[in-house]
Amino acid sequence: MPRLQGNDANNNDLNLTPLIDAVFLLLVFFMVTSVFVQATQLKIELPIAENYDQIDQEKKLNLLISSKGQLEFNSQIVSMGQLSALIEAERLRSGSGTLIVTADADTPHGFVLDAMEMAVMAGVSKIDLETGEDKSIGEAKVKE
Repeated sequence: MPRLQGNDANNNDLNLTPLIDAVFLLLVFFMVTSVFVQATQLKIELPIAENYDQIDQEKKLNLLISSKGQLEFNSQIVSMGQLSALIEAERLRSGSGTLIVTADADTPHGFVLDAMEMAVMAGVSKIDLETGEDKSIGEAKVKE
């Protein structure tokens, strides 16, 4: 029977390399599979719709309108006067002809109509209105 030398008998260290590798792989997995929520500057409370169509998730132009009439186009606060030029420039850059309008439920109708008119003048071919979740269905809806 082989005898253990003095160093081998006291060397009971665990090899932590596989544990560190497993933790690193889990970290990478969760980073890759996590969903990032796009932060916006405006606080929007969406209206509820009963009839709706789901829209495709291609590259789209996004316009948020607050209850006070503030505009946020693709994460940038803009004024109504700047809106048409910005939409046209972004439409040409991205190649998207669809604008998603996300307006607060308390937004005056005139702000939404003015923004939609600016979008049409900028060459947008399709405008979708985003609505909130219906508690009975549990999915975000978009009404065309």
